Amino acid sequence: MVSTTEVAKHAGVSQTTVSRVLNRPEQVKKETYDKVMKALAELDYGNASAANVQPTETSKHIAVLFSKECAPEEFARLREFNELAQAYGYQLTGHALTGSESVEDSRALVNGVAGVIGIGALPVELKDYLSETTAFLQAEEAADEGKPFDGRKAAYLATSHLAEKDHQQIAWVGGDLPDGGERLQGYYEAMAHHQLKLRKKRVHSVQSSADFDAIAAELRSFKKPTSAFVAASYEDGLHLLNSLKSAGFKVPKDISIVVVGGAEEGDGAELTAVKPPSTIQPFAQQVVDRLLQQIERNETEMQAVEDELQLEKGTTVKKFKERQKNKA
Repeated sequence: MVSTTEVAKHAGVSQTTVSRVLNRPEQVKKETYDKVMKALAELDYGNASAANVQPTETSKHIAVLFSKECAPEEFARLREFNELAQAYGYQLTGHALTGSESVEDSRALVNGVAGVIGIGALPVELKDYLSETTAFLQAEEAADEGKPFDGRKAAYLATSHLAEKDHQQIAWVGGDLPDGGERLQGYYEAMAHHQLKLRKKRVHSVQSSADFDAIAAELRSFKKPTSAFVAASYEDGLHLLNSLKSAGFKVPKDISIVVVGGAEEGDGAELTAVKPPSTIQPFAQQVVDRLLQQIERNETEMQAVEDELQLEKGTTVKKFKERQKNKA
């Protein structure tokens, strides 16, 4: 097996520096880090005696496998992966594959680890093995490819959030959307699931700002007042919020609001919203987060609504009973 002394000589650095790159990469300058990682790859460090590698602590250990085609800049990702893994309490090690490893050698590199990140074109047989035996994520496939926003599930989650806050009179407000009425369907399904009464007068269709003012004006006429709204879009939620305030209602003390969809740039109303996961996360963050979700939930596919959608808890929702006490 190649020693750290040989790696240090090949890279033109000290053995201490090599050790620091392997164990504390955040303490090493990027230029030095890249130089050492290149030397590790060129010397096939860690692979010559892979069959004799002893299993490491598995509960908090992640492995990163680089394919033989990886360019030097790809190895630089290891530094960021390691920093993120450490922040979550995991240890992380990287292995550069040469393509000449036997199946046994490759398996030994990941023996007992909690999860594996693959970078580059790993052998198909190895990928199949990893998919069957551990939490495995191909880094290039990890970034969200922009799944269509599921308005039906989002509306269901928004309505359920209010129901779980003990709201009984939950209304819907929204204009026409190019989703075939799926968001409204999600509202109906959540109301039925939580055994709440559907009242036609609480399902509002809007086409102009004047419609929101009319909704706010008629709320006091209900025998059982509306205590919460689900808005079909963030824009609808903003219009509703402004109309309620103009009519003398306090949000969320008097009425709670949850909107379906995220805010446009510049909107700072802090509405409670159900929106798609952030697509602006750094690549390494997305990869590590998704792998840890697999590890900690023991799932290879994340199909739960909470994984696909994100409830951003703004300042427009209050528990209904608390609102009643405050009002009294």
